Amino acid sequence: MGCGVVAWRHLLEVRTSRNVEVQVMPAECGFHPGLNGPFVVLETKEHQHLGYIESQEVGSVVHDPAVVSAFGLRYGKLRSRALNGVESARLIERLVGEA
Repeated sequence: MGCGVVAWRHLLEVRTSRNVEVQVMPAECGFHPGLNGPFVVLETKEHQHLGYIESQEVGSVVHDPAVVSAFGLRYGKLRSRALNGVESARLIERLVGEA
């Protein structure tokens, strides 16, 4: 069994956790805001919003409110274009079945 199938099955398992939602961006979506690379948007206990990006084994915490806001908007666009949780699970199950 290939690594890809193991990863897909893992996603199916973790999606049942109450604090996890798995959404898949369909390939036919074409260009989307996530193609520039991964990013993280988070909020501290003190309600400070931060961003985090990683590239070439170097990570950076982003404090600039304008940049963090842009990350938040990008995240919203990604979620709105991705399949919902149920549709994503169905796609993953189909992919695992085809492997």
